[in-house]
Formats: sequence, structure tokens, C-alpha cells
Amino acid sequence: MSLRPALCLCIVLLLPHAAPVAWAAKSDKVQQLVANHDLRLSIATGNLYLKQQALLEIRSLLAALGRDGGLGETWNRFDPQWQSLERDLLDRVNGPVQARFAQLDWLARQWEALDERDFSEADIDQLLAHFRTEFGRKQLMIVDHGVATHVSGALTFSGRLLYDVPGAEAERAVMQRIYSEEEEHVHFRIDDSPEGMRFAVSALGKRYFINAMVNVAGMVSERIDEMAAQLRQSVKALAPAATAAIDALHRGRSG
Repeated sequence: MSLRPALCLCIVLLLPHAAPVAWAAKSDKVQQLVANHDLRLSIATGNLYLKQQALLEIRSLLAALGRDGGLGETWNRFDPQWQSLERDLLDRVNGPVQARFAQLDWLARQWEALDERDFSEADIDQLLAHFRTEFGRKQLMIVDHGVATHVSGALTFSGRLLYDVPGAEAERAVMQRIYSEEEEHVHFRIDDSPEGMRFAVSALGKRYFINAMVNVAGMVSERIDEMAAQLRQSVKALAPAATAAIDALHRGRSG
């Protein structure tokens, strides 16, 4: 076989593999871009909301079962036996839900797919280069803080995120601490960062900020709602076990 036919054959054999190699390179860059983000405030906000929802659901269940079981007016969240049963149910329900939410593997996949679709490889290269600079890193923090602000705002303005649910103090303190820490770093003088300002007003910069603060915040909010719905179903599933425990308490108190 001459060199020309052999070369043609090699090209034909390699062509089907060329696109996946280029795509994989872009995919790796997209993963790097998404990995640059730190959504710990969004996680803390979700943890607070899920904890308070778990507490409210469990307390509603225990109150209803106590009424049906004839435990009387002393059966409330200050009762030591109520508190013991509440802790048990909370551990079984809220722990697994919070763990699944906080891993953020689900968000990374969705965010990467969004960036793959909406940004070219040249865009991704430019974004990675900018976010390696001092003011680029600060703008990353601004994006992450903005995502969390949109998430908490949606929960707060809809009346769903409460700040005074007893038992959720630790989660509220964590959220407030992270918020205060981030607030110290998300402000900068425009005059000190002409390159940061140029990026912020550029077509690529505006598109990236809007994509994150609207679409990614929406993904997080949707996931929180899904987790809250799963949590409510989990509490309902534990009703028979809670009923049996309360029946045993009633028999003990009656005896």
C-alpha cells in the first residue's frame, strides 16, 4: 500500500474521534470553571430552610398524634419525651436530606451543562483567565454571593424562610456568619479595578453574571423545594412509628 492511500485511511479512521477529543477538552475547562465557585452561603441557606421545615412538620405530626392519643395539654415540645421523639425523627429525616442537598454534585452537572450550551470554548478560556486575576476572584465571590441572595430572597419574600423557629438556631447562626464573612469581600472600588469593570460591562461578563444569578439561583431554589417535598413525605412515612411510640407513652402514663 502506498503512503497516500494509507494516509487517507488513517484520516478516515481518526475523523470520528476528533470531535469527542475537542469536546472533552472544553468539558474539562467547563468543569474547572464551575469548580471555581463556592456556594457555601446557598448551602447554609438551604440547610436552615430544610431544618425549619423538618421541625415544623415533625412538631405538627407529634401534636396531632398526641391529641388523637389523649396525651393532654402537657404534651408539647417542652415535654422531655416529646423532645426525645422529636430528636429521633429529626435525625432520621433531616440528616439524609441535608446531606444530599449539600453535596452539590447535582448542581455541578446542571451548571456544567448550562455553560456547555451557552458559552463557546473561547468564552470559557476567557472566563478562566479572568477569574484567575485578583479582581476576577473577587467577582467570582460576588457571583456566588448574588446566587445566595437570590435564593434567600425567594424564600424570604414568599414567607417560607423563617428566622425564629426554635431548634434551628445553629443553622441560622452559620448562615449569618457566612453572610457577614462574604459581605466583607464582595465590595470593591471601580477606580481600583478598571479591568474588573471592563469585564463586568462586557457582553461576556454580563451574560455570565446573569446566567449564574438567574439560572443557577433558580436551580438551587428548585432543588431546595424538591428536598423539602421529600422531607415532608419522609415525615409522613414515619407516622406509624411515631404513633406506636406515643401509644406506648399513653399506656405508660395511664398505668
